[in-house]
Amino acid sequence: MKNNDIKPFKIRLVHKNDILILSEIFSKVFTEADIKKPWDKDNSYKHLMYWLKIQPDMFFGAFKDNKPIGAIAVNIKPWRTGMRCCAGIIFVDSQYKKQKIAKFLFKKILEKAVGKYKAMSFEAVTFAGKDFPLNWYERVGLVSDKNTVLIKGDCLDILKNLF
Repeated sequence: MKNNDIKPFKIRLVHKNDILILSEIFSKVFTEADIKKPWDKDNSYKHLMYWLKIQPDMFFGAFKDNKPIGAIAVNIKPWRTGMRCCAGIIFVDSQYKKQKIAKFLFKKILEKAVGKYKAMSFEAVTFAGKDFPLNWYERVGLVSDKNTVLIKGDCLDILKNLF
């Protein structure tokens, strides 16, 4: 698809009635990405509703024939260096990969983040130990932050260890 070609899909804000189909896509895509950490449809639905509630103006979907085929969501927060576009999810139905849909979604969200919120930077977490999607992020200009480490733990274990 060249820049001057008409996209065979439309990008618009996601609405509540889009979430059910998007949660099915999200569940499938993220389970395929890491089979050891599957996403069921119920938790996928709750996760996408979370994104819709926290910042609905920063949750865009790609639609083909009015049917959702992918989405991107981020939140905007103040940071020491200015406004930051962060966290986020991006996913495209497997049958529509290699059509630059993720790039168009990413472009749309960043244009809105910069234009409306004056965002200066973008950060996200992605899968480790896999070429994709890290190599895709690197191709569009993101780099691994060597000064940070993702930490996580079980809340009950942490509570036991505090005192």
